[in-house]
Amino acid sequence: MSLPQVFAGYLTQARELALLAIGFFVLALLVKGRRALTDSRAAAKETKNNIGLFMLETLAVAPYFGLAVGWVHDQVHGTGDLFAGAPLWMAIGPVGTFVCGIFLCDFVAYCSHRLYHTRWLWPVHAVHHSDTHLTWFSLLRQHPFERLRALVDLTVMILLGLPDWAILSVAVVRTYWGHFIHADLPWTLGPLGWLLVSPAAHRWHHALEARGAGVNFGIVFSVFDRAFGTYYVPGLHTGQTGVAELIAPGIVGQYLHPFRAWAGLGRASGETQLPEQRRRPVG
Repeated sequence: MSLPQVFAGYLTQARELALLAIGFFVLALLVKGRRALTDSRAAAKETKNNIGLFMLETLAVAPYFGLAVGWVHDQVHGTGDLFAGAPLWMAIGPVGTFVCGIFLCDFVAYCSHRLYHTRWLWPVHAVHHSDTHLTWFSLLRQHPFERLRALVDLTVMILLGLPDWAILSVAVVRTYWGHFIHADLPWTLGPLGWLLVSPAAHRWHHALEARGAGVNFGIVFSVFDRAFGTYYVPGLHTGQTGVAELIAPGIVGQYLHPFRAWAGLGRASGETQLPEQRRRPVG
């Protein structure tokens, strides 16, 4: 990929984020009125951190992530042979392929998300959870090692033989839905909440020292949380979000946090508590 193409890609991404920012702000104004302005000002510091982390990750990590995905794709499809899963997707058609792709990928993401809440991977995921003012932009607050989750998701879709258009479509839907469920919106989605993850449900997942935190691991579908007993939405969560452990402020501090936490775990096993160990649902 040439340098002009790289810059064109960055400009396209910047325009996309600008449109998302405008859209979610207008939506917040319609839903919350003048309180949306107050909430935006309160979240300004965290938003600044999110932008910094996202820009550094985009420039320093995303290109290598793209190379890794391309390598996996070439290993599976590089020979030009028809992959084993392709006849199945051709048989069920584009709509069935799209729906199955989202469902299967979301199940894989549910499993990997729970894995990142285990002792040794939690320090990586804690960076994402450390946002104390959850907004749509919080989705992009990620440590570089979080990219491994996305790589696993994409690898599974490639191994299943999903066509490239389906993989891209699933990635787009999951990204936009991820922004939506992180948005500061008081929505449970009503009856649809039985099928889809709502902003209210995901806010409980980010809750700080609150009843119900450590649950709701799904991204698009809530059915996996219901099936495995991790669903918890008693109503709207109005408390704080964030993490209890100390994470150094700023981009450098957040990037170094997993290494510091792992060093602490190595010296004193059990010193770092997981969110679900501290605050499991009661009743």
